[in-house]
Amino acid sequence: MNGKQRIAEQSRQWLWKAFLELLTEREFNKITIAEIAQRAQLDRRTFYRSFKNKECLIKWYFKKMLAQYHQVLYQQPQPLSVEAGLRLFLNFWLVRKDTVRLLINNHLSFYFLDIWTKEAIENYHLFDETWRTHGTPVEITYLEIFITGGLWQIINVWLAKEQPEEPQQIIEIFVKSLNKLALTVTENQNHEKSE
Repeated sequence: MNGKQRIAEQSRQWLWKAFLELLTEREFNKITIAEIAQRAQLDRRTFYRSFKNKECLIKWYFKKMLAQYHQVLYQQPQPLSVEAGLRLFLNFWLVRKDTVRLLINNHLSFYFLDIWTKEAIENYHLFDETWRTHGTPVEITYLEIFITGGLWQIINVWLAKEQPEEPQQIIEIFVKSLNKLALTVTENQNHEKSE
C-alpha cells in the first residue's frame, strides 16, 4: 500500500468511526453524508471518493471484516470440523460485538448477509463434513445457503443481547438443533415409508 492508499484507507476509517458515533445518536435515515464527513473532520468530497452512499460505507466495513475473518480462517489447520469453524466464526464476531450490535439494532446487518453468502459458499470446502460430500451439487448449494443464513441469524440474535452467551454454549445449541432437525427429517421419512 503506497502513501496515497494509506491516506485513503485512514480517511475511510475516520468516516466509519464518525458514522458509528452518529448512529449512536440518531437513526440511520436521519444521518447525512455531510454530517459523517464533518464528524470525521473531512470534506464531503473525501466521502464520495470512497463511497457512493452510506450503504456503501456499511458494505465496506463488512467486506473489510470478511477479509479479516478469511485471514484467520485460512491460518487454521484444514479441514475444519463444524465445531471448530463455529468457534472461530463466533469468537471473531464476539470481539466486534459492540459495532455489530449497533448495526443489528439499527436494522443494518442484512448488508453483511448479501456479501457473505457468496463468499461463504466459496469457502465451505474448508470443512470436512459429510453434508459437503453427500448429495447433488444443487442440494449441497441449498444446504450451504441454509447454513449461511442460519449462522448470520444466530449472530443477529446472539449479539443483539447486552450479555451474549459464551460461544461454546451457542455451538452446543447449534449442533444439538442440527441433530434434532436431522432426526426429525429421518423420522418423517421412515414414517412416510411405513404408510
